[in-house]
Amino acid sequence: MERTGMAALVLAAGVIMSACGPRGSSTFPPQQNAVYVSREGELYTALMESYDPLDTGYRAEELQAMASRELADYNSQYGTPDTPEPVTLSQCTMEGGKASVVYQYASPEDLCRFTLISQDTANHPDSLVITTNTAGLTGSGPEGGWTDVRKNSAVTSQEVLKKKDLPMAVVSGPVTVQTEGKIIFYSGAVDLTDEYTAKVTEGTAWIVFR
Repeated sequence: MERTGMAALVLAAGVIMSACGPRGSSTFPPQQNAVYVSREGELYTALMESYDPLDTGYRAEELQAMASRELADYNSQYGTPDTPEPVTLSQCTMEGGKASVVYQYASPEDLCRFTLISQDTANHPDSLVITTNTAGLTGSGPEGGWTDVRKNSAVTSQEVLKKKDLPMAVVSGPVTVQTEGKIIFYSGAVDLTDEYTAKVTEGTAWIVFR
């Protein structure tokens, strides 16, 4: 299927290494195509495009109008009295040859559904759950197959559970996840591109961060 709308603007899908923001936190907004998860469970996607600054066919106003139309269509169909705008536009910029559109989501379900409808294949997970290591691993989750990033060594889920209530993302499908805090444990098919960024290559991954 031919991609349309904002997703059709993604010309450069390569990962840009994220620099550090405030001490102990990653850069926000992300400087790469990624699902961003904050410590409080706030969810964003960043859609990046490279463009020729000398090409007058690229206009920030048109980019923002396109992004606004997409989320307005979504919100009109999936908004509720309690959450009339489950998707909002956090940022839309064009500067220095880089165009960036950042959406914020009311729930993981909205993120999965919106990226599917908008054909944002760079940021579309098959499923996404935001929880904590305590809630998400007690009596469930993988027993083994965990990596302690700090020691670069294998650990069990019991080791992961020693420190309580750490934020955790459970994501299925190939997608890049950028966390606000440093990733300290993960399980699944994950390539870490830096301290805050996990590229899930297949299946389901569990990502625990500070």
